[in-house]
Amino acid sequence: MKNILKLFTASILVKIMYLIFAVVILKNLDILSFTGYLNLTYNLDSGWYHRIAESGYPLITERDWLVYTEWGFFPFYPLMNKVLMTLCNINFQQSGFIISILFSFLSLLGFYKICKLYVSDEKKTFYISLMFLLFPFHFHYSMMYTEAVFFTWMIYSFLAIYYRKYWLVAILLIPLVLTRSSGLVLLLPLYLFFLEREGVLFSKKFDLNKFFSRDIVVKSLVFITGPLAFLLYCFYQYHITTHFFAYGIAQTGWDRHFMFPLFALFRSPDLLPALFNSFYIIIVMVYAAFLWKKNPWSWNALIWVGLVFPLCSGTVDAMPRYISIIFPLIVHFGSWVYSKKINYAFLVLLAILQLSVFYLWIISHPYSWRII
Repeated sequence: MKNILKLFTASILVKIMYLIFAVVILKNLDILSFTGYLNLTYNLDSGWYHRIAESGYPLITERDWLVYTEWGFFPFYPLMNKVLMTLCNINFQQSGFIISILFSFLSLLGFYKICKLYVSDEKKTFYISLMFLLFPFHFHYSMMYTEAVFFTWMIYSFLAIYYRKYWLVAILLIPLVLTRSSGLVLLLPLYLFFLEREGVLFSKKFDLNKFFSRDIVVKSLVFITGPLAFLLYCFYQYHITTHFFAYGIAQTGWDRHFMFPLFALFRSPDLLPALFNSFYIIIVMVYAAFLWKKNPWSWNALIWVGLVFPLCSGTVDAMPRYISIIFPLIVHFGSWVYSKKINYAFLVLLAILQLSVFYLWIISHPYSWRII
């Protein structure tokens, strides 16, 4: 309980850090107001979610007109805001603030709990959780974005499987697949984790007889809720737009087209973001390959699905954000850094780097949506 209170305090303090940094950079004391903080956390894609929450998805049937529209964003996050706005009679920014405070802490707490299962030392677990909070591209978890919400559904799905609360898994998979398109492909690592917990998949062995046993087949049925929810959303898209995958069509407005994942590297005409993101991805891939033998199948699947699926869209834009949900990378990296004498100094360095990236956000630099 003591560490949980510390995590909540850290979650709040990091938001105060953003606020003070923005005041210093922008030289505007008005930011210190509640409205100022709301405006600080509302940027870029927040506007798209705002429009969906207030007005829903537009009625469009022409394929070409779907490009670069609200259909490029999945519905669960704006739906959460819509419900809060209606129940509490508040505006989008206020509802976004409530969701941000709640889910940024829940995501951090979920990371702490999953990390605690694999790291025996509680002090190390707390340290790695602070690293997760302060990692350069993780400030989005405190913004009016989907990172914290999506990560919460994912991490608690892992925890629910670990504790064999499969009824909860069935519930969590629904918002998971309706918050982001990548939620559907995350069913693979989640199912592999389920097989590991049930003793079907372990090390390099797969118990085929147990896999087809009545017990495993029945328990596996909980994973059907995710695909069913996604299918229903596809039918909804068809009902409104006459296109089952209106989302994919709309995303072409952001230069997202299906291609072989490695072809996405270095292809953006905007040279600096393409170089930075591409090199960052390559570094992460090399590190992930190094960790292959240290990870269970489920963790390796999470890492590589998390890397490859966004690249299949043909762009490296915002890849650091997508990588931010791949928690095994932080668990391993944090464990290694903790063993060094400079461990707490390294946290300070991470905080400085995070503020450096956050700078692009607060000045609305054109690179902000491509890099972060």
